[in-house]
Amino acid sequence: MRKALLVFLCVLLLSGCFDYRGLEDQAILTGIAVDRGDEGYTLTIEIADVSNVENGQFGSMFLTATGKTFADALDDARQKLHEDMYLGTLKVIILSREVAEGTGLMPFAAYLLHDLRVRNSLPIAVAGGETAGELLTPSEGEERQVIVSTILGERLGRRSDSVETPAIHEIYSALLTGEREIVLPLVTVSEVRDILFELDGSAQFRDGHLMKER
Repeated sequence: MRKALLVFLCVLLLSGCFDYRGLEDQAILTGIAVDRGDEGYTLTIEIADVSNVENGQFGSMFLTATGKTFADALDDARQKLHEDMYLGTLKVIILSREVAEGTGLMPFAAYLLHDLRVRNSLPIAVAGGETAGELLTPSEGEERQVIVSTILGERLGRRSDSVETPAIHEIYSALLTGEREIVLPLVTVSEVRDILFELDGSAQFRDGHLMKER
């Protein structure tokens, strides 16, 4: 797994997909978890730490940002990073139950699809636990040399069970037309050591809002 992730990062970093900006000017986002907070939204953002990639060591850095809207929270993240955020490397978006029920899917799908750098195949998942952010961040004392959102995004892309993970462009189309039921994967933190998460169900949406889990 580590070799595969290292190859992925090397290809990503050596390719010409950063609009000719230097890597020192880019924050390579791999995942965003969205929760509700006192100030509106709280984002937990996973960023690839490539400082030691030449030595075969890599992992994640984490940033928390807040804002009244999703766009405001991303602007807060940009100000904290003091550099451009490249959304084209996003592997997954995770919504908390509260966000999925209350806000729904449309604000996130519309914003991300209007950013031409975001992949149309980007998956969205729903957190089965108390928060979405806990899926990305390590527990106290835990050391990782993996990028969780990359692993989760790849896992969602090759699911073989009865739940097919729709891509963000399919979600947006279904929201506009209402012609397709939206069912997203439910992801929870694993209680088994060395297993980061579990895909243990699905979240059914009606009119863009979470209605029930199964």
